[in-house]
Amino acid sequence: MAKLLSMPNEGMISGFRHKIDFYFHDGIACVRRWPRPPSGQRSPAVKEGWAPFSYASKEWANLSQAVKDAYIEMAGTSGLNGRDVQQRAYIKGIYRNPIP
Repeated sequence: MAKLLSMPNEGMISGFRHKIDFYFHDGIACVRRWPRPPSGQRSPAVKEGWAPFSYASKEWANLSQAVKDAYIEMAGTSGLNGRDVQQRAYIKGIYRNPIP
């Protein structure tokens, strides 16, 4: 990551698309090499977690508003949102890793 004095114009940014990533971090203009997915095979444990995470992500849309509100209330000021708490509850159980 490198800090910039100012963000370049859109033409310059689009000229470096998929090579350099321009972004703001805490209000400071920054640039870094374009993010790439990790190379190589994913571990079996990572692959094992894809299906439950995918299911939990899709289920958020099917929950009633009352249940969503309960998850949002549980998240409180933890830095998580209600959807994060719902996914954690589905994947690991609601009390296994308490919300900080």
